[in-house]
Amino acid sequence: MPDEELIAEINSLADKLLIKLQTLAWPAGEKYCYFNANQSVVDLGISMPKNFRGLRPGVGWASRAVNTLSDRINFDGFANDSVGINDLLDSIGAFSVFGKAKSDALIAGCSFIAVLPTVTQPTNESPAKTTIKLLPFTATEATGNIDQRTGLLDSGLAVLRWYQYDETNANARGWSKVGLIPADYALFTKDFTAYFINQQLAWITENKTKRPLLHVITHRQSADRPFGKSRISNTARRIIDEVGRLKVRYEIAAEFYSTPQRYVNGLADGSIDGAKFEAALGKIWTITKDEDGEKPEIGQLAQMSINQFSDQKKDLARDFCAETALTLRNLGYETANPTSAESLSAMSDDLLLEAQACQTEFGREFREIAISAQMALEGIETVPSSLRDIEAAWKPVFQLDIGSAGDAAYKLIQAMPELAGTTTLYRMLGMNIREAEELARKANGARPNNFMLAGDQR
Repeated sequence: MPDEELIAEINSLADKLLIKLQTLAWPAGEKYCYFNANQSVVDLGISMPKNFRGLRPGVGWASRAVNTLSDRINFDGFANDSVGINDLLDSIGAFSVFGKAKSDALIAGCSFIAVLPTVTQPTNESPAKTTIKLLPFTATEATGNIDQRTGLLDSGLAVLRWYQYDETNANARGWSKVGLIPADYALFTKDFTAYFINQQLAWITENKTKRPLLHVITHRQSADRPFGKSRISNTARRIIDEVGRLKVRYEIAAEFYSTPQRYVNGLADGSIDGAKFEAALGKIWTITKDEDGEKPEIGQLAQMSINQFSDQKKDLARDFCAETALTLRNLGYETANPTSAESLSAMSDDLLLEAQACQTEFGREFREIAISAQMALEGIETVPSSLRDIEAAWKPVFQLDIGSAGDAAYKLIQAMPELAGTTTLYRMLGMNIREAEELARKANGARPNNFMLAGDQR
């Protein structure tokens, strides 16, 4: 049974992290609104009719900014795996969890993954056994205190279940913007993991790894933004707001464009009730001459052009592409077809650099999660030497042309024969990390790829 001092410390830390989550959850939730195209258009009070104020025009650019990059960052496992860490991750569904956390980190700037060890009770037939589960959390569900030196969390909190917001609830204060109130949550520290049920401390489990089992996944982490930066940046959101207002104005203009405004000039006073005088398709006007033989003049107001809206939207699309490293083609605009694979790659050069930076950052964080999972499974607090050498491997950012890749491999082997039969060569040909390492092991000690060395058989 924990002493009262420890319980007070746990409750105090949990309260501080709940306040921090309360502060950060709403801005993170706003980014998810943009990602799902659920954001409202702000009425500037200039030209928007009352009936249009609740309109939510569909602008899916935020999801394109996230998905276009996310689809190019595909985790392939760990290289230099001598302890079967890839098999462990396969068995607990870690690759799926990593994929979810990757997308969430691009949306909100960060996401979280908890390593949850569970010990089964021993029986007469089998001893106690530890199993591992990975659980992903979004930035609206978890937070923590980051150690700037290591990039890992010193402590963290993740919400497992929520209450619906209710103003009569004594604990609802401050959660109105979020709309939900934490009910069950877990507190993670280096020494223990504490679980709260209905906001009351329920039980505490020892953390044998001596490292918090809640890990943060960040996108472009920096000293001033330790929880990373969202792909849906402030600038990107402002551009999306401009496009939303533009589409509303386009909708208003389309109404006038489809039904041109007409006028009648020269009507005698009181001859027609102007309030009820309307024109619609399928109706015929009958206007007779007056006593003097005069007749009114019917005319049509000049129609406004709607081409300006398309041009303005394309200008905003260029601004959005500059902010997110996309191309106009990614946003659905037709552009000239690239003349070669090299020119296509050059068009997406900024996105390639962005993807490579994400691979480096995510790879370092995925590695720490894999190490924590293995240590929790073994119940140890020292990182095994066999785990220090693992490195995250990724699938190619762009689709490989196997013919071009084969030609390049052939030329490289001619210049560097020692490259033949190595993991690097097989990875160049598009094989996943486990296939490449297996083939490299089989080729070790033999003379591989003689067909590529045909020019030098001495």
